[in-house]
Amino acid sequence: MKFKVGIWDDVEHDDQPGKCGGSMRRFLTLLFLLAALGAACASGGGAFAHGKPVSWKVIEDALLRVNESAVKDWSVYQAGKKRDPLLLQIGKRFLLIEIHNRQVFEIDPSKIERKSNELLWDPSDRPAQPLATSEWDASDIGAAFRIDVKIIAEDRVLDLELPHPPDLGDLPVHPAPTRRR
Repeated sequence: MKFKVGIWDDVEHDDQPGKCGGSMRRFLTLLFLLAALGAACASGGGAFAHGKPVSWKVIEDALLRVNESAVKDWSVYQAGKKRDPLLLQIGKRFLLIEIHNRQVFEIDPSKIERKSNELLWDPSDRPAQPLATSEWDASDIGAAFRIDVKIIAEDRVLDLELPHPPDLGDLPVHPAPTRRR
């Protein structure tokens, strides 16, 4: 987890001897941060509510190869703006890919609800045991993020490339058109 370096920058400091206003505020702020960190760690750091379906949206322009061959019927989905975990659909099969944990889970398709261009599924409803995998590689290859993983029991290598989202901060700023009266 990343923390703001200048955490005390906005706190007023009281340098007068005998007064503890600034020190007390710093202490309470630190106590609050530690409590929040403890709560995040106790919940497993997951951002999903237990028992609630999450909306998974398709990632456009992704590429998938299985054993170095193109796949005909597939889609990859992300929940919100985060790309970990991913939900990969190959035909009627669904795989949950947890990149950070280096785990792949087979998901029961009957537990996934399809709504137009999105899926609804509760990530806490995943199986207890992941599929046996090896040869994990998750790396940035410039214009995309690449995930390679081998599913051992099937002797299949998944090669998934996800394009980086566009950086809108690099777009030129155009002045608003002037109106004539």
